[in-house]
Amino acid sequence: MNSTEYTCFLNGELADLVSAKDRGFCYGHGLFETIRLTNANAPLWRYHVSRLKSGAARLGIPIDEQLLDQYCDQLLEACPANGVMKIIVTAGSGGRGYRVDASSSPNYLLQWFPLPAYPLEHWQQGVALKLCQHRLPSSPNLAGIKHLNRLDQVLARSEWGDDYPEGLMLDQQGNAVEGVSSNLFYYHAGKWWTPSLDQCGVAGVMRQYLLDELLPGLSLPVQEKTISSEELLSVDELFVCNSVMGVWPVVSLENCTNWIVGERTKQIQTELQRVLSCFG
Repeated sequence: MNSTEYTCFLNGELADLVSAKDRGFCYGHGLFETIRLTNANAPLWRYHVSRLKSGAARLGIPIDEQLLDQYCDQLLEACPANGVMKIIVTAGSGGRGYRVDASSSPNYLLQWFPLPAYPLEHWQQGVALKLCQHRLPSSPNLAGIKHLNRLDQVLARSEWGDDYPEGLMLDQQGNAVEGVSSNLFYYHAGKWWTPSLDQCGVAGVMRQYLLDELLPGLSLPVQEKTISSEELLSVDELFVCNSVMGVWPVVSLENCTNWIVGERTKQIQTELQRVLSCFG
């Protein structure tokens, strides 16, 4: 394996194969984090670890944080300082059946990839969103978790080729929830909002950072709420975000409407770049 293209460790050993009995492979019983690395550091590391631990607890997977740190250090030592680290933690290997074997222990799969080559125009001029026809099912017990079953996103992403950089996903009631690989923020009625994720969707790390630190630091009120796709068309500004790409302004939703790259969104981009220069 060429470490400038791809590197993978499984439980501390250089490998890229998992057992056919692994519960992550068999049932999607596991979680993952996709982490941007800059100068061998992960700027949002504590947010990733917090989400991983919280999701693992909800799925009944005992995370060994000390072991996880050890494996992460091992990957960082073996790979270039800039790129993307992907951490997959599964419930381990077990026999046939849904019941978890009490003797099984988690498997830790860590991978390194080069950073995606996003066009600079996505940050500067904004992006168009595809309006996905596939809709997210309601599942409150799994809402927010970045678990391994991402078939909804796979089906949504299969709806277009290279003509859109991202797609908008709705729930069964037609409410706007998230991008296929990102979260949404929009400006309306004098403040910032982001869709509620209590029924479905992934609670992104960049979303949480913006909610907890960056927007409050700018004295910008932000609130979570349910918004219909029709209401979304009337907002003043809209952007998508995640922990790899940062913040992209949205300038259109397929053939439905258009927005400008607003000054409020630019303010957030500028502050994000000031605090975390890798997102510039």
